[in-house]
Amino acid sequence: MEAKVQIRRRSPPHIFLDRCTSPERKRKLLAWPAVTVLIVTWNRPEEIRRTINALQGYLIYPNLAWHIADDNSPGDYLPALRADFPHLKFTTTVTDRKGWGANVNLALKTIATNYIFSCEDDYVAYHILDLETGVELMELRENIGLVRYDGLSGHIGLDLSVQEAKTMGRLDYLQIVKDKSSHLNVYSHRPHLKHVRFHKAYGSYKEGVTLGECEEDFAHRVKGSDGPGLAILTNGIPRAFDHVGKSRQGTPEDPGQ
Repeated sequence: MEAKVQIRRRSPPHIFLDRCTSPERKRKLLAWPAVTVLIVTWNRPEEIRRTINALQGYLIYPNLAWHIADDNSPGDYLPALRADFPHLKFTTTVTDRKGWGANVNLALKTIATNYIFSCEDDYVAYHILDLETGVELMELRENIGLVRYDGLSGHIGLDLSVQEAKTMGRLDYLQIVKDKSSHLNVYSHRPHLKHVRFHKAYGSYKEGVTLGECEEDFAHRVKGSDGPGLAILTNGIPRAFDHVGKSRQGTPEDPGQ
């Protein structure tokens, strides 16, 4: 039996910008740097709809754009998503089954905003996330290039030996200490907000390998070289996402099913 996916058409919190009638209020909202929500996908129609529903319901930010990076899913995959979520006005990039690294690299070259909230197509947010705090932190601290939103959980673990508690005005955060000798990786593909300076420093993702190999390669590059650091905000909840997918996106030879 074909799975039934419920499409919620309620307005997400950030849509209030379009309905703002005060020119002064709208000017202040647009003064925030634009953030592009990047969703990385391949042929998971049920999961990506669940992810989009969760993100549009829980991400709060006044100046959002949306982009889908698709590794050439079959059929009417992207047109169907546009029809289900017309108010989000997606931009898209498509690679021809070249794997996760090439798919994301093309999207990063295409996206014009300085800030990108990156999320794979099988993560579900279950708490309100105000991206303003992450943007504010990276605007004021140029030595930070990425804010993790998966808390202290995940398959790539962090412990207190690689974190340094800091306070900046109203923001409390853990700055992740990059220890080249540590067996722990500080970078993860899990949901995160980053500034373009992060990839300018560490380069693009490795192509032609599985997602896990790509993540491991980039994590070692981040840990082993100087460049913008990573942080975890501690003002709010420690963990905001669940991984609901049963498979991983991979290379054309190893699609991760």
